[in-house]
Amino acid sequence: MRILIVQTAFIGDCVLTTPLISAVRGLFPRPNNEIAMLISPLGKGIFENNPHIDELFIYDKRSSEKGFGAFRSLASHLRKFHFDLAILPHRSFRTGLLCKMAGIKQRLGFSKSAGALFYSDKVLRNNMLHEAKRLLQLAKYFGEIPDSIPLELFPSDTDSLAAEQFLVSHSINPEKTLIIAPGSVWATKRYPPDSYARVIQILLGDGHFEKAVIIGGDEDRAIADQILEYNCSRAISAIGMGNIMASAALIGKCKALIGNDSAPVHIAAAMKTPVVAIFGPTVKDFGFTPYFDISVVVEPDCDLKCRPCSGHGKAKCASHECMRSIPPQKVADAVIKLLHKKKSATIAALHE
Repeated sequence: MRILIVQTAFIGDCVLTTPLISAVRGLFPRPNNEIAMLISPLGKGIFENNPHIDELFIYDKRSSEKGFGAFRSLASHLRKFHFDLAILPHRSFRTGLLCKMAGIKQRLGFSKSAGALFYSDKVLRNNMLHEAKRLLQLAKYFGEIPDSIPLELFPSDTDSLAAEQFLVSHSINPEKTLIIAPGSVWATKRYPPDSYARVIQILLGDGHFEKAVIIGGDEDRAIADQILEYNCSRAISAIGMGNIMASAALIGKCKALIGNDSAPVHIAAAMKTPVVAIFGPTVKDFGFTPYFDISVVVEPDCDLKCRPCSGHGKAKCASHECMRSIPPQKVADAVIKLLHKKKSATIAALHE
């Protein structure tokens, strides 16, 4: 059987799709089954080394392949591969139509998706579950799967080397290093730079860490610079160090990560690095908390009528009160609590 999984969403969504990929591979093992993925350029780094995937198709829907002509050409191209089954964690009208036009006879997705009218088979999306578990409902349609399937990422040797070279060149001990991921596509999801700087000062001042490393894409460079301006003498920027998987390799080597409700917290969970996620405009009930036992979500203590403001947060907010009301000390305390949790888990594992 030839299977196509379609996930053209943001990086965090791609990471949360990895348990589904693992489950599908378990249900449809090699050599008689092949799994391909249709992804956006954003997802390439997340999926290209995944051992469960046989082939990747890149769909640059936001840039070079924008428009119906490119869409129709892609559908024609996919038709040549004679896929038997399409699994659609991405719920858009466009991906549903694409798989229909590609001649894929069995198309499985969620019943209330925008593209549901193009599906041949549907399952109910359970909004009470974490997103990773919601996506696993698609695999359960075909048979039994393990109760717990973790997030997975597979940095290449080149990615790991880039991370190692960064650490060595800056004389950084990763076991005593805190990762800060201050960026987000949505501006209202970003914890303020001065608050991040204060968290760093508290944790490094108390001796819990020796260094803080700020990660992100080029679009996060200005935020990183703002954090460094607040007298963070033991903080350093890794913006531009490498691609997303080099950052994943770096995260996997370090002691803990603090980030917003955005992709890096899911990457940390996949790399089994303790993670504190700061939620302001969004809430835990949406199902996008870090999918990892050694994680903590920090939220405002005050009851804000405007929260949550939307499914993703908004581009602008006049007050940004949901983030500004979270004290840096609360975030620092959450990190310390997390480190104790990790230590207890390690001790328990040693006695098993």
